[in-house]
This record gives sequence, structure tokens and C-alpha cells, in this order.
Amino acid sequence: MKYYDQNLSPEALEGYQGYSLQVFTSGRIKLAFHHSHTDRVEYYADCPKRHREAYARQLKRSATAMPEHYAVTEQVLGSSPATLTYRVHLKRDNNATADNAHVILETEADTCHVILSSLHHAWVLPGAVCQALLARSGPRKGAAACFNEYLQAYDHDWQDATFAPADYREGYRAPSKARANRAAQATLHDDDHLF
Repeated sequence: MKYYDQNLSPEALEGYQGYSLQVFTSGRIKLAFHHSHTDRVEYYADCPKRHREAYARQLKRSATAMPEHYAVTEQVLGSSPATLTYRVHLKRDNNATADNAHVILETEADTCHVILSSLHHAWVLPGAVCQALLARSGPRKGAAACFNEYLQAYDHDWQDATFAPADYREGYRAPSKARANRAAQATLHDDDHLF
């Protein structure tokens, strides 16, 4: 199947140690699936301006071939009228769309639904993170994530799960704090060259 990404199949997910969800103030979401600390398969999720039409095209071309995925996706979309549907694609290849993966932002509940084949993870986001996604006011490149959480596979065993702020190490990361941290790290690296 042309739009079925094998890296996001149930069998492939079982091989990952876990995955991270990153949210950027540009309005983008990044999913990174970890084989190890340095070996990752990375995807971006973007919300097209006409996200409903884009999703309808995916539904038309792939729902018959991927009925379980679209049953879960349609259930999530049907449970809330206030949603944005993000298309998932391989990092560095906007054309490598994975029709067996979607990210749905439920704006009234500040919840990010990650749907991978038939797996459904609901991430309850801090309100500031959801607002950053909606505002899309940050730079597209070079900015640190305002939300960056990693979950080990044993935290969910690749089963349906809901994650809440109590599960997160940090939650919302203010962009100014991230810039200050990067500046401090750069200064440390510059100081290393003095010795």
C-alpha cells in the first residue's frame, strides 16, 4: 500500500523502546520513535489550512485498505466538534505522508490524540501548549520545543493509553526559558575552547 508506513505498523511499534512527543510554537508536532538513544525514526505532524479537505482525501484513498485506523480516527473526530487534524509525514520528506497515522488536536479539551494504525494515545496537554499550537506564532526552524516528553514502551506497552500532566517530567517549557538554556549551553561550549 502506497501510503501505509511500515515504521508505524503495530509490529514495528513493538520494536521501539518508546517515543517522544514534541510541540513547537510554530504549530508543528514532532514524533520520534526510539530504537535507542541515538537511533530514531522521526516524523512531523502539520495541520494544513484546509485540514478537513486534506483528511477527506486521505479517507477516500486509504479507508478501505486501513479500516481499523480510520475507525479509531473517525471515533475521535466524532467525539468532539472542535478538532484540528494533522497529517503525519517522515522528517525531511513532506511527500512521505503516512495515511496510517494521524494527530488530532481536541482544542476544547487541550488533548492531543496520536493515532498510529489502530493504537490510540491521548496526551492531555498543558493549556499553554495547546495555545502555542493554535497561535502558530513561533519560528519554523531553530526554536526549542515548548513541550517535549518521552515515554518508555513499558509505560504503555503499545496499548491504548491516556497521559496527563502527572506523567510528564516538565510539561510546558516557556520559549524564553528554552532560549536562555540554549544561550547558557553555547556559553559553556565557548568557555571549553578557552582551556
